[in-house]
Amino acid sequence: MGSLPDSRKLFTPLRIGTMHLSHRIIMSPLTRKRCPAGIPTPLVAEYYSQRATQGGLIISEGMHPSVMAGNMHGIPGMYTPEHIRGWKAVTDAVHAKGAYMACQLWHCGRFAVSVQLGGRQPLSSSATNIGVVNRFTIKGTVPTETAKDMSIEDIRVTIEDHVHAAKCAVEAGFDAVEITAGNGYLCDQFLNSRANLRTDDYGGSKENRARFTLELLDAVIAAIGPEKVALRFSPWGTVLMPLDVDPISTFTYVLSEVEKRRIAYVCLTQPRTDLFLSQEVKWANLYKAAKDGSMKAKVEEINLRPFEDVLKTTPKLSTGGYDGMNCFDEVERGELDAITFGQWFISNPALVEKIRLGLRLTERNVETTYADGPEGYTDYPVCEVV
Repeated sequence: MGSLPDSRKLFTPLRIGTMHLSHRIIMSPLTRKRCPAGIPTPLVAEYYSQRATQGGLIISEGMHPSVMAGNMHGIPGMYTPEHIRGWKAVTDAVHAKGAYMACQLWHCGRFAVSVQLGGRQPLSSSATNIGVVNRFTIKGTVPTETAKDMSIEDIRVTIEDHVHAAKCAVEAGFDAVEITAGNGYLCDQFLNSRANLRTDDYGGSKENRARFTLELLDAVIAAIGPEKVALRFSPWGTVLMPLDVDPISTFTYVLSEVEKRRIAYVCLTQPRTDLFLSQEVKWANLYKAAKDGSMKAKVEEINLRPFEDVLKTTPKLSTGGYDGMNCFDEVERGELDAITFGQWFISNPALVEKIRLGLRLTERNVETTYADGPEGYTDYPVCEVV
């Protein structure tokens, strides 16, 4: 590949919330299962520091805001003094490189399993079972269970848990808090018309299905300020979730409400992306749903434009299927403000510089993604630009 000039918009400054970024290549949340007892070690600080750049933004791996949020084996939390102290060392290391860091709060909902919850039943919008397995447990791979449909008290407590976790994240030195509202996790389980079977104020219409997410958002905003809060959505998502009946209606509504809150940013997942499916299969599934009428959208509408149009002032980030070649045009055209990269950051600590210079990207070793220790974690060449 030839080198690309720094004048490309991807390498120009961007302000999101209180952060003044020097470029628009952002590290996505990546579960790495390297936090014993849910607390980061010095190895975690080294990992994030390796990938930090001057004026860059790193979004942390998902952290549970409470035990009931998942408490998964090797996955961090953000609700105890030990969590705060452990992550303060990480944010200090990232800030020492001149970078910013956001904390992603991750409530798994029905993806959680009782063996990790002290025997308690997982929570969700409705009493449903995804029918998959959870590998992040002390007993290895465990099948998911039927969740408990959340009571009004459960909803209240869960919102309080997120508020507490957001305050803990700020105390731990994070520059922002990103709430997971996509990829089939708890907020998505309320938003999705096929997963949310409720008949009360939190189910039925799109306004009711969005109520939990918006109430949670408002509570966190009241605690730490809108400029420190962000959200992640996957409108066309099928990860751990059936496809919504009417994604455009559901998500343009919730995003129109989010737009009013003036938060730091919204990250939208591209329709081509699925954690468990190839792009070819994902596109085929979406096209089939559009053509057979099981989803209220035309084939030509399966993109992010309806949602980007709603976010007129909120900075728009996108993730999913980006590489060193296809990450420029949407930012250049002003459709997106920044691009987030996940898997390429695992094996390319110097990803920003490699993309800047148009260099070959190193493939990751899939077998070590969720391994223990430094292998496949901190042992990729940090300064490799060949």
